[in-house]
Amino acid sequence: MKKVTIYTNGESLFTLENYDKTAGVCHVNGITKHSEEDQIVVRAMHEKGQLHYVFGIGDRKEIANEKLRRNKKYGNFEVC
Repeated sequence: MKKVTIYTNGESLFTLENYDKTAGVCHVNGITKHSEEDQIVVRAMHEKGQLHYVFGIGDRKEIANEKLRRNKKYGNFEVC
């Protein structure tokens, strides 16, 4: 089964859909790899509100130290 990388900014757990597994990490902005989970586990976490899907490319300082909320934009990033 496909593995999905989960990141954290210290406030929220999220995926970076437009980034590669290691490219999403940005220590300067406090975004680190939290874990890798199976797709089915990720879907369950998203359904429960524990995880957010983040789409977009840009300076990840827009989502650093933010408690992410669904259906909101942070700069070039959209949270679903």
